[in-house]
Formats: sequence, structure tokens, C-alpha cells
Amino acid sequence: MVCKGICIRHRAQRPAGSFGRYATGQKRCQICAIFIRWDGLWCPCCGCRVRTRSHNSKLKQKLKTIIKREHNENENEKQHYLLIYRKNDINANSNFLFVN
Repeated sequence: MVCKGICIRHRAQRPAGSFGRYATGQKRCQICAIFIRWDGLWCPCCGCRVRTRSHNSKLKQKLKTIIKREHNENENEKQHYLLIYRKNDINANSNFLFVN
């Protein structure tokens, strides 16, 4: 497993926000020693498995809180749509029942 230089085409820029590289979907190849933007689990250059999570405990905790926050926001959004659907369903049924 040797770096062939193909990974330069997939090099990822540092994210502007404070979310971190792993939270934005970037992965790190330890052989090539760069962060890449790649969908697969294996480096396109050397074939080594890329890292998708941080080794630093502080950054791990930060990533977990970001993922948890996104999950909670998605759940709240789903519940909101469900409440709107139920409200519209109740209004439709009540209008149907009370028509003279």
C-alpha cells in the first residue's frame, strides 16, 4: 500500500464552520496523510481503509453531540408533520360530520 498520487484529485478543503472534518463527511487516509471527499470506505489511491471518526476524545464527543442534535431535529420535524397531518385529518372529518 503506497500512495500513488491519485488522492490529490479528491483532497478536501478545511470546512469553514466549526463542525469539523468528520462531521462534514470528510475521511482521512492514514497512508496518504490527507483528508479526502470520498463515498467509499477504501482510499481510491492506495486502497487502504479510510478513517471516518476521530481518534481524539474531545473531537469524538463533539461529533457525537452534532450527530445527536441532527437526529433530534429530524425527529422533531417528523413529529411536526405528523401533527399537521392529524390536525388536517380532524378538520376534514369534523367538517364532513357537521354539514347540514
